[in-house]
Amino acid sequence: MLARGANPSRRLLSRSTRARSVRYSSDRRSDDRLPRLTDLVLIRHGESEGNIARQRSLAGDHSLFAGEFKHRHSSNWRLTDRGRRQAAAAGDWLRRNDLARFDRYLVSEYLRAMETAGRMGLLDARWYAEMLIRERDWGAMDLMSEQERFIKMQDELKRRELNRFYYAPPGGESLAAVAQRADRLLGILNHECRDKRAIVVAHGEVIWAMRTRLERMSQDTFIELQESGRMVDQIHNGHVLHYTRKDPLTGVMAPYFTHVRSVCPWNEKLSPKGWMKIDRPVYDNELLLATAERVPRMIISEEYLEQTYNGAKSLSKGDGIANVLAPSTSLISASPSAEGTASSAEASAKKEERQAPLLIPGKPMLNLKKVVVVKKMSRFQHEAELYGNTGEALRKQMSMRGFIHDRLKASHEHHIEAVDEITNSFKERDIQVDVVSANQLTHEAVEGTDMIFSAGGDGTFLKTASFVNTAIPVAGLNTDPKRSEGNLCCYKIDNVTHRFSTALDRLLEGDFKWRLRQRIRVGMVNQDGFWYELPRYALNEVFIAEGDASRPSHYNIGIDQHQRESHRSSGILMCTGTGSSAWYSSACQIYREQVATVLSAMNHTHTNETVTELTESINKQNVFSEDSRDMGYVVREPIINATFGDIRFRRGKARRVSMRSLGWDMRVNIDGIYSVPLDYGVQAVMKIDDGPKYVLRTVDFSPLPGSAPMRKIY
Repeated sequence: MLARGANPSRRLLSRSTRARSVRYSSDRRSDDRLPRLTDLVLIRHGESEGNIARQRSLAGDHSLFAGEFKHRHSSNWRLTDRGRRQAAAAGDWLRRNDLARFDRYLVSEYLRAMETAGRMGLLDARWYAEMLIRERDWGAMDLMSEQERFIKMQDELKRRELNRFYYAPPGGESLAAVAQRADRLLGILNHECRDKRAIVVAHGEVIWAMRTRLERMSQDTFIELQESGRMVDQIHNGHVLHYTRKDPLTGVMAPYFTHVRSVCPWNEKLSPKGWMKIDRPVYDNELLLATAERVPRMIISEEYLEQTYNGAKSLSKGDGIANVLAPSTSLISASPSAEGTASSAEASAKKEERQAPLLIPGKPMLNLKKVVVVKKMSRFQHEAELYGNTGEALRKQMSMRGFIHDRLKASHEHHIEAVDEITNSFKERDIQVDVVSANQLTHEAVEGTDMIFSAGGDGTFLKTASFVNTAIPVAGLNTDPKRSEGNLCCYKIDNVTHRFSTALDRLLEGDFKWRLRQRIRVGMVNQDGFWYELPRYALNEVFIAEGDASRPSHYNIGIDQHQRESHRSSGILMCTGTGSSAWYSSACQIYREQVATVLSAMNHTHTNETVTELTESINKQNVFSEDSRDMGYVVREPIINATFGDIRFRRGKARRVSMRSLGWDMRVNIDGIYSVPLDYGVQAVMKIDDGPKYVLRTVDFSPLPGSAPMRKIY
């Protein structure tokens, strides 16, 4: 039976308000122990109409957020047929596990939770509708489709990414505020139901908030679970969490909850195995400081503050423009003698959406105390280590593979000499240097460093950049310019005219430009609507296709806000401005023969020079600026026939690309280095974000223009 408020005296809070002081005092007199529940069961409601609307909106279909959805509060969403089955499955699981009867039954006042509680069919249950466990208030974001949020609340979505636990939408509440509600409820239950059992039917966000309190979950653990992408870490519709003070093995009763089991009754594959022990984190002084050190300081010292911001403050005083440093351009002048006007920047601002003009100091201040050098494994070293051969055996082995032994050996020795010169140059200037092989690089290896240098070619630079997800600058050093083009490298090292010590002096003197390269972030959305971000960002490209290249890739794709469509192809390639001159350029280019064929079909008289000029002109359009917030995309070999028809999205530019897998073994490949599976029904969302951790800050040693020491950035 559901007591929903017809008689206020039957409600939990009203009754507890009258008796709380009496009960607290009697508990203290009778027993010094703190009153605690013995068992607490939390159940998330079954799938609701709102869950369906949100899932479809994430897939690009926003139609359900129109009509009646706009005129019905989210508290009145009902269960779907699947949600009803999930509720029944939860009730069956409780009965099978001797959890059919409780001393207190609480349910959210929202209809989807009430319907779930009723359909669990617990015998003789008397439910109290409790507003403390209502769903999180999403404020202005409530009843909005993903499209509406993306269009109307872009700034809020960015702010949410700073910290999802403490973020509160306009007019709504944060998860931290929901946790405070949960704390209040748990305090009441512990005092009113001492050594008894209680069951709560509520919502996903409420249960996450209760988990943070019941398990004393740290922020790191909360974020790790939210972003893990593992289905067993999530709270699904109809999910059951059972907390107990009783040790499942020994039967010993603890003063607080020590064990929990997480079960998805309608799909046991989504459940972790058995009971899990709750580890309550305790910090000593050293651990507190270590936790704080995970986040780099923005203001290192008073000297750093003075050097970095004081000059810009005085320069911006005249026109009243705030001096806020943000990555918005490809090249930032660093010469102290540079002079120029803002006319060209102002003209470009009219062509492209930019932030308000920012004044950047002309001379960047680098105070290098610790650096990391990432060195490549040369082909010669790889061949030598592959089978452990040396001398003539190695020469024969390499000859059989088509390599010239002496040439590879000379290249390897040049690389080793260059790395030695790099490390010695740092040591001579009292700069701590750590050398790491590219194949042994980790995120931990680059933490706490002032700058990272890749010693090799473009491949080494790409691998190094893939481990940088903070604002640490990266400089690429080409240690073998005779065999490697090194387009991503800022300096070519040889033993005569281009020694690294010269480049290092220019760095320390500020005689260079910052070069900002945009990167693609990849978010994954599973079938339950859970979103998480891959830990690496694409500097060149993202390629999504079947793992078996001979098998067609089947997927549903959305470009920006256009209507989605389904494709069968060899995959899709998305690139940044940096990557537009690499694989993307090759995939998009047309050939002289194709141009000549079209001209001939038009009966156009042409020469070889005309064909060449047209071909080069068209292919140049594939390359765009490395600081552009656009992505280039191209669908590889789409299947077009009477069954599948033509496609609209074949190639072009976009700000956002979403792709839902309909294939068997789809994979997301980042820069040819990092690969993750894209399971059936899971959606990958690609976009370029101008946040500091996404933009790669690199160095440019090209000749400095004789213009102003500062320029306006739009």
